[in-house]
Amino acid sequence: MGTGAAPALAAGDANSAHCAPNTESSPGFRTYLPDCRAYELVTPPYKAGGTLLSGAAVSDDGEHAIVAAGSAFAGAGNDWWQTNRNPSIDAYELTRTEGGWQPTALTPPATTFPHSAIMAASAGDLSSTLWGAAPTTVQYNEDIYLRNAAGEFSLIGPGFQHDLTGEALTGSSEELEFAGASADLTHSLFWTNAFTAEETSNHHGHSNLWPGDTTDEGDHSLYEYVHSGSPDPEPILVGVSNEGPVRSDAEAHLISSCGTELGSSKAGGSAYNAVSASGETVFFTARSGSGCVTPAVNELYARIAGSRTVAVSEPSKADCEVCQTASGLQKASFAGASQTGEKVFFLTEQELLPGQSGMNLYEYDFAGPEAGPAHPDGKIALLSGGSTAPEVQGVVRISGDGSHVYFAAKGVLTAGKNAEEHEPQAGADNLYVYDTVTGDTAFVATLLTPAEESSIKEAEEEERSRREAVAVETYFAQVSTIEHERERGEISVEREQELLGLAFEEAEAQLESIAHGPGTSGPSGTLAEDESVWSTVDSRPAQATPEGRFLVFPSSAHLTPDDSSGQVPQLFEYDAVSERLTRVSIGQNPTDGNVDTFHESPVIPTSHLATTGQPTSQQEALALSADGSRVLFTSAAPLTPQATTGTTNVYEYREGAIYLISDGQDASFLSSPGESSVRLGGIDPSAADVLFTTADQLVPQDGEPQQGLFDAREEGGFPAPAPTPGCVGETCRGSSAPAPQLPAAASVTQPGTGNVVPLAQSKPAAKHKAKAGSSVRARRLAAALRACRKKPRARRAACVRRAIKSYGAKVRAKNSDRRSGR
Repeated sequence: MGTGAAPALAAGDANSAHCAPNTESSPGFRTYLPDCRAYELVTPPYKAGGTLLSGAAVSDDGEHAIVAAGSAFAGAGNDWWQTNRNPSIDAYELTRTEGGWQPTALTPPATTFPHSAIMAASAGDLSSTLWGAAPTTVQYNEDIYLRNAAGEFSLIGPGFQHDLTGEALTGSSEELEFAGASADLTHSLFWTNAFTAEETSNHHGHSNLWPGDTTDEGDHSLYEYVHSGSPDPEPILVGVSNEGPVRSDAEAHLISSCGTELGSSKAGGSAYNAVSASGETVFFTARSGSGCVTPAVNELYARIAGSRTVAVSEPSKADCEVCQTASGLQKASFAGASQTGEKVFFLTEQELLPGQSGMNLYEYDFAGPEAGPAHPDGKIALLSGGSTAPEVQGVVRISGDGSHVYFAAKGVLTAGKNAEEHEPQAGADNLYVYDTVTGDTAFVATLLTPAEESSIKEAEEEERSRREAVAVETYFAQVSTIEHERERGEISVEREQELLGLAFEEAEAQLESIAHGPGTSGPSGTLAEDESVWSTVDSRPAQATPEGRFLVFPSSAHLTPDDSSGQVPQLFEYDAVSERLTRVSIGQNPTDGNVDTFHESPVIPTSHLATTGQPTSQQEALALSADGSRVLFTSAAPLTPQATTGTTNVYEYREGAIYLISDGQDASFLSSPGESSVRLGGIDPSAADVLFTTADQLVPQDGEPQQGLFDAREEGGFPAPAPTPGCVGETCRGSSAPAPQLPAAASVTQPGTGNVVPLAQSKPAAKHKAKAGSSVRARRLAAALRACRKKPRARRAACVRRAIKSYGAKVRAKNSDRRSGR
């Protein structure tokens, strides 16, 4: 499509009477954009055919972004033709300059580090990055490096135990794997699984644990590097009760030999701010298990300055002397912490305070005024009080400063109605917010009642049955077509068997996906999406402002008077000061449409580069501005007149109005229906920069029809590129110099392995004839499927599922083997 550039001096845009002349004259300016925004191409015009991963880490000033792509450009030194090419995704920093955005390859050249992978970026300015890199061609023998703003790599320490030097490691789990880091990356946390006896034998009796670590085989061990400029010979053990750092020359007193994990990430929990911004506080779970003397259950601890350990979730006599008994001890699950590490939140059914039972949410405040002789390190407080059975389901979000905690509970924790005249219901998924400064709890909304859950389950089951019936009918139609082609002599018996096998595999995969996949709301399922708001994983579709006043989240419940969308998930914003809810996923005006179908459900992004403990987790894939005034999201609903029906677009909600941020076209989707190229990558804290991907050409600088990253920037835009001068007479003739010789493809110069044959030696694949009647299972499957075709339509899907379960797996394997030439 064309650039669609607006004429110069267009006199304002969607909500501004006048914009800066240099913005209005930019080819990226559009009158439908709000806030005097103009499009800027962030990624290079040519990306060597690479596809961007969704999401972006954006610096606080909006001038830098880090993205990952499956290609080598901008001098990455990691090109496809290099025989020692780094197989990992390449990472790039994109920097805004006066003349446009400029890319810098962060991934080191393959000639320096044949194997490397980015682990984390420093918070705020993204100037430093943490890497696992191998200076040799052995992939899994990687050490830990810090890359500074000048591009220099400094060794932090080894990524694998000294005894394994020279060993060819066979998997990433044999070396240290990233778990989390401080804001400036000088404190970095890593875990590894202790070798089993078999793995130790395979490595000639060597262990992957550092000396002094007695973690049981197969369990997690947690280590820390504290970088002060020079390399450390080995990392420090975290899950210990020792005073001072523990290295191999000191005896380690492990709290649990059954494993230590950052936060509670390996138990399906969280690692949100489990490493404080300074790195001085690290929260970890010591796991229980068979053969472990202590602890009796999973318990939460804090390691302070690498020198002392504080028990966070264990009851003390000052709190509850009757809680000391071994009977009734319950595990604790880390739910998150403040960025400073002063406040930590956890879930447990343990009776930490007298009279409390069921699943509760607690706070341990290291800076609490109650700290004294009984609690020299802090004070435990109950956040889910007000009910004898709170039944806390999970934490939705914790504000960065720890002042607000949003959580879901089935108990009634407050009295009275909220601003929307609703009140909490016993047994329902009620959303609350706790103010840790005032100690007050407010009811936000009931996300789903048991009746609504039942209704949604019924609707999803009906939809699942309908989709199964469509898949089965499609399969039988394909079978009939193939059989008729064979009867007419249009295809051979061998081809018939191959096509029938392919049709069967496709039907089997579709039925499997339908049976275990989402419900009626598309990629996540209605119930799954509602529950994901408070589930214990870190990639929740909910975001809070740093001080916690605002929360944005999706829900299929009717939370506001203007929501009449049935059971379609909508996006809402809560203001903890006014205690009011606002529906964000609205149309620009009544005639522009609304979010009416599950396919159109609004989506906010989750991070892609990082694990849960990354320091940039506060600034990755943001959808909510720091002041809560703007919410960015994607939806396939045409919420503005410029949006084409059926296409996915990025929208901005601001002060009760909705605005289009992408171009409303999504031409790649319209030309080839499938997954959209339009995704919200992230914003800076002010939302002045909105980064998103699209395959549409929004500015003339964009030189290729594939997905690129753009910034809809306030008062942004660059001048149009200068026209290329034409040629006259002889100057139009090309050079007579010989054409450059490209390096040979890797498959030519590099010996093949397994079934791969060098290109020069390759031969046409031999045809493999199917042997009629060679498989009893295949004959039985065919007979069973023929019988299913005679069943009533309502019973065909169940019949096919039974046939696949009985005979399908081995037949599918045989068909796959036949096609691969085995």
